[in-house]
Amino acid sequence: MSADVQEQTRLLREVRLALQENNYPQAIHSLQQIIALAQARGDAGAVGRHTASLALTYQRQGDLAQALHYFQQALALARQEGDRFSEDGLLGNLGNLYREAGRYPEAIDSLTQALAIAADLGDLRGRGLWLSHLGLVYDDLRRPEQAVAFHTGAVDIARTLHDRASLAARLAYLGNSYIALGRHGQALVPFREAVALYEEAGKPAELALRLGILGNLHAHIGRGLLPDPAAGEHFRQALEYYQRTMELARSLSDHLTEAELLRSLASVLWSLGHAADARQHLAVAQQLYAALGQPHKAAETAAILRQLGT
Repeated sequence: MSADVQEQTRLLREVRLALQENNYPQAIHSLQQIIALAQARGDAGAVGRHTASLALTYQRQGDLAQALHYFQQALALARQEGDRFSEDGLLGNLGNLYREAGRYPEAIDSLTQALAIAADLGDLRGRGLWLSHLGLVYDDLRRPEQAVAFHTGAVDIARTLHDRASLAARLAYLGNSYIALGRHGQALVPFREAVALYEEAGKPAELALRLGILGNLHAHIGRGLLPDPAAGEHFRQALEYYQRTMELARSLSDHLTEAELLRSLASVLWSLGHAADARQHLAVAQQLYAALGQPHKAAETAAILRQLGT
């Protein structure tokens, strides 16, 4: 083994260990040395790969400016080498960074280019990823109609690939976009499927979040239907979802979420005419907020209790 190869192996090990310890300055220093070695032997492909790793490390450190700088460098090298697969991934990473920086036109441009290359390469997984990220950009821009179209495409690809983890996340994104459009009934469908997938995957935190959203959706739809008796079924559905979420929150020792759910339950119980139960839930929520060091929330809940006649 040549001295150059030995040194690179040593430096790569340093990078790996540094990243495991979240020691980003050390990882950056070692990566810069690896890049210098690759430049010295004229290996442009290796320079590009390690420059991309350097960009990712800066991103993990939270230095968006440096991450963008090195991703752009790596992209130029990939194009120079005619490496379309790397170009695709780098454009997608750039798009995500631009989104994080609030530079939405540049995010759309980079992700659209990545999407086109993925299509040219027949990379279905890449297409699904970039469609999903484009949907999130349009969500950020508060253009949910366009976001729905992108998220729907990303969901379809996850189904085709039988990628259940991605499908669950993308269904939730789609549901959020429907909520932003005010189409709460439609939002129920993707969230129900996402709940089933998270339950199957054994992810209680993700499951609790989506169950709570389903409860909120049914409560919102129910209030919109009042005084129609059909509102009652939505309120009962809301109670069921809130109770399931409460069980998960308690199992996760997430007492703040438990307090929030008690307030949500109280609101639905009041709408159903169960005033005493509603007051009892609010009283427990107030005590929880106080115990958790949330005086503003405790006072707010006490004020609601007074309004309800306690």
